[in-house]
Amino acid sequence: MGRRCTARGSGRRRAGRVGGGLAALLAGLLVTGCAAFDTDDDVRRARELAAELYPGELEVVDARILFPETTGSEVTLSVEDDPDAAVRFRVDAGKDRCDGGPDCTDALREAVDRARREARDLRAMREAFDGCGHPVLAADEKLTAPWIEARVSDGTLDEVLARAGACAQRWVTARAEQGPKEVPGWVTVNFAAPGTAEDLPAAKKRLPTVLRLTHGPRLAALAGKAYYVAAYPVGEDAGHTVDAASARLRIVSPLEERQAFSRRIDASVLPALRATYPEAVTSGGAGMGVWRLEPGTVRRMRGYVLFCERPPADGERCPGDLAALVTSDPRGGDAEVVDVLTDIRDERGVLRLPPQ
Repeated sequence: MGRRCTARGSGRRRAGRVGGGLAALLAGLLVTGCAAFDTDDDVRRARELAAELYPGELEVVDARILFPETTGSEVTLSVEDDPDAAVRFRVDAGKDRCDGGPDCTDALREAVDRARREARDLRAMREAFDGCGHPVLAADEKLTAPWIEARVSDGTLDEVLARAGACAQRWVTARAEQGPKEVPGWVTVNFAAPGTAEDLPAAKKRLPTVLRLTHGPRLAALAGKAYYVAAYPVGEDAGHTVDAASARLRIVSPLEERQAFSRRIDASVLPALRATYPEAVTSGGAGMGVWRLEPGTVRRMRGYVLFCERPPADGERCPGDLAALVTSDPRGGDAEVVDVLTDIRDERGVLRLPPQ
């Protein structure tokens, strides 16, 4: 459990009446001699509520302070009859408030209902992908995008997309059975390289499954290397058909790699642009936008490079009045200009680009 510096007597109060901002908060804590915080009162209140509303059904398994707030904690409870469910709600025992409101009874009931829904959604995802040979390594916090292992290459691409698409179909079918509002327009699947699971950070085993599969360090490790993301369109037909043949594939890279890609793509595309626009300058940062892989290959990508026909007269940065649709290799080299779009902003200057 986390620790919080508390002020006893008439409930909790701020550690110091120091000016706003994080620095002032920390200074106030140091002035009062508080180097740590605790969650004890909030956990105690959560246990009281659990015993009153769900006797014998809930157990506190974790709690954390709500820094930089100076009161209240997020308390997590497990559910006796559902090891997947994690009940998370904010408790401020000093102010007798939960989830920001005065009715702690309703707050806990809503948190339990939410936890059971999340557990149900997670099971639907895992049963779909585990059941077709692609165990779920992790999932985003909203439980809308699973991570699975797959070897993605030009030689395996069609098979990987088809197999993952079949898993996605099972998932969509299960969600449709829960209700029409549960069916998404697109399904997203993240691909990690084979063997990734062996080195992933793991949350404490006593935590509910939903917390172990959305564990922050685990997701950070997965996103710490370049990975592939497939987006599958879901049909509006009665069977909610997942169209694996129309899947859109892209690479998601860490920030430093995307910045390097941006520099390379600008340098690679400028010679082609200047053949038509001799004074062309790019707006920079092209690699930070959406670049999708060309259908059927992982060796060519396409995206937009914004540029100006000539440098702005005032010496400011080029905002991008024109857009070149460009293909390149995944490193940003060997660029080819497919098309140049001239009418790319509306009357308010908002960028309007068609899909690649």
